[in-house]
Amino acid sequence: MRLARDICRRLEGVPLAIELAAAQAAQYPLAQLARMLEPAQGWLGVPDAPLRRHRSLRAAVGAGYALCGVTERTVWARLSVFAGDFDEDAAVFVCAGGGLDAEDVPGALARLALASVLEPVRDPGGVLAPRYRMPAAVRGFGAERLQSAGETAAAVSRHLYWYGHVASTAHHLWSTGLHERAAALVRDEEAELRAALSREPSGADQAATALALAVDLWFWWAVCGHAAQGRAVLSRLLPLGRSDTRVCGQALWLAGWLAVNTDPVGATELLGQAWCVAVLAGDDATVGRVSHVQGALALEDGRTERAIAHLREAADTIPVDAEHGPPAAVSWALLAVAQARDRPADAWRSVRRASAGPQPRHDLWTRSMTQYAQAFVDHSRGRRSRAWRRAHKALAGALGVAGAARPPRQGGPPGTGGAAATATASAPGPPEATGGGASAETPVIASMAGPPGAALIHRLIAEIEAGRPPV
Repeated sequence: MRLARDICRRLEGVPLAIELAAAQAAQYPLAQLARMLEPAQGWLGVPDAPLRRHRSLRAAVGAGYALCGVTERTVWARLSVFAGDFDEDAAVFVCAGGGLDAEDVPGALARLALASVLEPVRDPGGVLAPRYRMPAAVRGFGAERLQSAGETAAAVSRHLYWYGHVASTAHHLWSTGLHERAAALVRDEEAELRAALSREPSGADQAATALALAVDLWFWWAVCGHAAQGRAVLSRLLPLGRSDTRVCGQALWLAGWLAVNTDPVGATELLGQAWCVAVLAGDDATVGRVSHVQGALALEDGRTERAIAHLREAADTIPVDAEHGPPAAVSWALLAVAQARDRPADAWRSVRRASAGPQPRHDLWTRSMTQYAQAFVDHSRGRRSRAWRRAHKALAGALGVAGAARPPRQGGPPGTGGAAATATASAPGPPEATGGGASAETPVIASMAGPPGAALIHRLIAEIEAGRPPV
């Protein structure tokens, strides 16, 4: 039953495709049939169908292609590089050129939608801009036409450059504190971004563009819970481009940061390579961020003085307006955590430095990390009630960021993702009022070295409520 549902899902509910696949079920086991349908579907067919166009899925799609005009056929073929749904602007950028004017593309999209070649994802007459998707069988036929016309490389290149622009836009939204809009943009375009990153670059320029795209999505990999996927993408792209560019140094640092919780040895090697490339490229931000991760690793290993030295270097080195990674405020916050036990006065000064910059005022994630450091320092100084309140503010911020990365709940405001309910449920009252008690949440990974999140704050809350000294 599960395999049958999987086959119907792959065939996207197209009645003719399902009927033709059912005819193949007598010849192939369902598991094998599902695997055969993954790369292509046009081969599905039966020799004795009454109508010739129903004898194979490819013949049925080809009959529709024969009824299209030249403009529609060209747009159909070029649209085959899209893996999921897309908007009109993306279609115009990818399809225009080579004898096709940009103003002709929107009309061709509408006519292809009327011919059921494209499926409208949104109501074309609605408030939001229309989006379309191409069924798999139709896309496969278009890819064949594109290949025979010798235009595949050009269309793939334009697709990559367009979604490089999308990733850059999402990065700038995140950098200005518009976390929900940034995450929603990546979520809407995730299938196309994944397709752009998964294709083999045809040269050094395309490899550099793909690597820059991956670096622009640093917040999606590191903060929004996709670290394993981001590390896999960077590991595949890094050997394909030049190794002496600024973006290569940023990618090496990001790959190292994403790997510290699962492969500390590999992460250390990547960070060393990133430091060398960043120094030669004059990239102070990446040099500082390498020091930040090295300081966090030293702190987790109990080498406090070494951690303080690395984190101070990071806080002093990362420029105020640095992009593509945590700002200097996060380094100041972690420095305060390192100083909290033995240097409480220095720790409080570091906390004030973390809070004083422009980033915590508009960046919810940075503000959450700063509030975590404040709570940690307060707890170290015995101010449990104040520490508890600040820790829960930090937790609400971390859950808010995590909620922004998830699709909105039905009937709830965009970006909530259940974060507010979780934050409220885990906040019964200050430890003096409740008499202590461990937090109900059990963190999976509570690491300072990797991308920080709610698990780290949950651990601090458990320590505050239990009256234990901070770790």
